[in-house]
Amino acid sequence: MKTYAAFMTLIAELEGDLVELGRAEDLNTRAWERIQAGGQDPLDWAALGYTLHSIYGIMENYFLRISKFFENSLPPHRWHKELVDKMALTIPEIRPAFFETADEHPVGEMMKFRHRFRNLYGEDLDPRKTAEIQEIGRQVLRDFPRRHEAFVAKLRLIAEAIR
Repeated sequence: MKTYAAFMTLIAELEGDLVELGRAEDLNTRAWERIQAGGQDPLDWAALGYTLHSIYGIMENYFLRISKFFENSLPPHRWHKELVDKMALTIPEIRPAFFETADEHPVGEMMKFRHRFRNLYGEDLDPRKTAEIQEIGRQVLRDFPRRHEAFVAKLRLIAEAIR
């Protein structure tokens, strides 16, 4: 059984991840503004891709904290996909869901982009596809703080119940 202190520690860690997500979002906004102002060099798109990669990485770390805390096992193969899928699950008497099943799609698209970005060797990012992921990323970032607050509120209720 998890303790009140363990729940409060998890909440503090998730709050820290949210702060980091905000910092990455600021960098993303700056990179996107440069492109919108006419920056079309592959390096401009690479900078944008880097910020999208970072944003997803912070979200994945956030999700991993939740999964590990509640001891939700992940298979060694395809664990990235499983992790995103599990965040849409309410596990009765264990933990609430982080987001609705329909919300897996945009986060899953960001995961796929991050995989492509990490495996680009000697290629430039496709501006059209990167712009599509940028829009998806903006959507996810708009919703993330609200989802975070709702999830943390549920964690606080659980923590208070076991206090």
